[in-house]
Amino acid sequence: MLNLTARYGDPLSVGIGAVLALWTVAGLGIACGRALTEKVPLHLITKVVALLMLGLGVWSLYEAAAG
Repeated sequence: MLNLTARYGDPLSVGIGAVLALWTVAGLGIACGRALTEKVPLHLITKVVALLMLGLGVWSLYEAAAG
């Protein structure tokens, strides 16, 4: 946001755009989450997401150690 404000010199427009973008992404997340939980059991979603987060954590540790 700071970069866009510096580039365009209009903090109000940048702020409004950022808030609208956040609300849009949150709304899409809620809608997709509700649709997903109607089709897939919540315990399965939880296990898949936990494995994904574990994998991302291991990858981050590897990248930190290697680089």
